[in-house]
Amino acid sequence: MNVGYALPQGGLFFGMYGAGFVVLSAATLFHFRAWVKISRIQLLGIAALIPIFVVLLLPASMLGYLAGRPSVSVTGIQLEFPNANLLPKVLDHALAKNTNSQIFVLSEYTLKDGVPDSLKDWCREHSRYLVVGGEEVLTNDVYFNTAFVVGTNGEIVFKQAKSVPIQFFKDGLRATNQSLWNSPWGKIGICICYDLSYTRVTDELVRQGAQLIIVPTMDVENWGRHQHELHSRVAPVRAAEYRVPIFRLASSGISQAVIGSGQVVAQTHMPGPGETLSAQLHLPAHGALPWDRYFAPVCTGITGLILVCLLVLEWKKR
Repeated sequence: MNVGYALPQGGLFFGMYGAGFVVLSAATLFHFRAWVKISRIQLLGIAALIPIFVVLLLPASMLGYLAGRPSVSVTGIQLEFPNANLLPKVLDHALAKNTNSQIFVLSEYTLKDGVPDSLKDWCREHSRYLVVGGEEVLTNDVYFNTAFVVGTNGEIVFKQAKSVPIQFFKDGLRATNQSLWNSPWGKIGICICYDLSYTRVTDELVRQGAQLIIVPTMDVENWGRHQHELHSRVAPVRAAEYRVPIFRLASSGISQAVIGSGQVVAQTHMPGPGETLSAQLHLPAHGALPWDRYFAPVCTGITGLILVCLLVLEWKKR
């Protein structure tokens, strides 16, 4: 597991890679705990860590991300491979309980053959948006694992395919591009299930200006509690890194609504078939990439340089 997942939720200001840097730095300082014997070079190296820590913490202190920003009410329903004919009734029931909700979300792989007219009619009749996972079939068994956004006019107004299909599984073709849904409330990024675990996927959404990330997810019930709980660590970490809210709706297990500090404000129980998740989420003016994203390539380059130097020194000795 990446070190960042093990930290308290909401406390990750320096990003996933920065968290590893901080932990390793602490271990190094512990190694040099005999301060009396420490050399000047070692002391200088330790002092150099201080400005790096300050820079890593800057994004958290500089972003006043809630002031005067719009909010949107989102509701999700946990369903695992449901009968598509029953979905309008399920949505009716959820709407009756959450009358102020403007966006409804269903999980990854909810639909088999695209969005049926019954769901389009439901969105048109109730003037609501629907984000739903399904297969966008190209030919026979070739398809994109896609999240469709159905608008209040009953038409598909946006869609995003999965960027990182699960390796060694039948999970569709890789997405050819990433873009944002320009919703009435702001720019919303959509990634699907496993995508949330890849910073190269979510970083791109934030670079494009995502103010909220919605994640239709397939967490099958027979996984068991431990795997569901492990997977639920990802969304709070991502929200804390980017300072943007995340709404993650799973087929079963632990769905979550997370605000930009990384705090989980609503979640479902495990396994929770048919449970609903609802939250009012405030959209920030913008998110931000943590500084560790810029340091990581530099650190990798320095590591490579040190390895080359060590090899050269060893060669000279021989």
